[in-house]
Amino acid sequence: MEQIFFIICLLFVGYFLKFLEFPKNFAQSLNLFVIYVSLPATVLLQVPKIHFESSFLLPALIPYLVLLLSVVAVKIFFQNESQNTKAALYLLLPLGNTSFFGFPMLGALVGEESLKYGIIYDLFGSFTILTIYGAFVIAYFSGDLIDIKSFAKKIVFFPPFLALFVSLLFGEMPQISVPFVEILSQTLVPLAIISVGFTLQLKLADDRIVFYKALFLKLLVLPSIVFAFLHSLDFENIIVLTTLLESAMPPMITAGALAINAGFAPRLSAALVGYGIMVAMITLPIYQYLFLHIA
Repeated sequence: MEQIFFIICLLFVGYFLKFLEFPKNFAQSLNLFVIYVSLPATVLLQVPKIHFESSFLLPALIPYLVLLLSVVAVKIFFQNESQNTKAALYLLLPLGNTSFFGFPMLGALVGEESLKYGIIYDLFGSFTILTIYGAFVIAYFSGDLIDIKSFAKKIVFFPPFLALFVSLLFGEMPQISVPFVEILSQTLVPLAIISVGFTLQLKLADDRIVFYKALFLKLLVLPSIVFAFLHSLDFENIIVLTTLLESAMPPMITAGALAINAGFAPRLSAALVGYGIMVAMITLPIYQYLFLHIA
């Protein structure tokens, strides 16, 4: 619980920094450091610990089950909403905050051992879906052309993916470099959570029924379906619990930013991201408790 309390404190620190004389792009600067330094360092440390067996497939494939369920949910429950609202929900329901918020929460609820599986979920699931599917949604609802070449370049040259390639190719790093990489990896939690706090927007959307329904689906219904599915599989508990918690993460900040920048229901998008994080601080420990007492 000390780690959860620490994360909550960092969220509040980040939130209140926005009321001081910090530049508006402060969170963006933190995000760049996390993406180019903290996350690659974490990947270099954690990925060599993975034994690539059938268990590798679970965190890599479940994000696509969440994507399928989310698309069906939007079609069923929001068919009468505006195109902009549906576009925002097509982005925000499938995509969870599985790295910036997810990794610190995994460390607090499951332990550092879970990060290697969280990385698989994030890189092969969330990031790939954001890059390909997210860009498709924006292009489709904006009437733009889809550039497959740029999608591929974004994935290949994404710094954590490059670190993943290096770690798979060379395995564990030379022992002399490990302490230095560990220091860089330890910047992930404070910088990522402060950045999340700094970008929090807590103004409720104009259409509160859509907001409540979307948040209910994202944080309760979809993870519960994944929970029922995972409960029937024969994998190690740590892999299943990590995959479950990643699937139950609140809407992704980057997906919300893309929706807002594209003009897709900006207030709804901001509210889902902001309140999603606050509600997930409650729902994630509940999923952990249920898993440990039911699985």
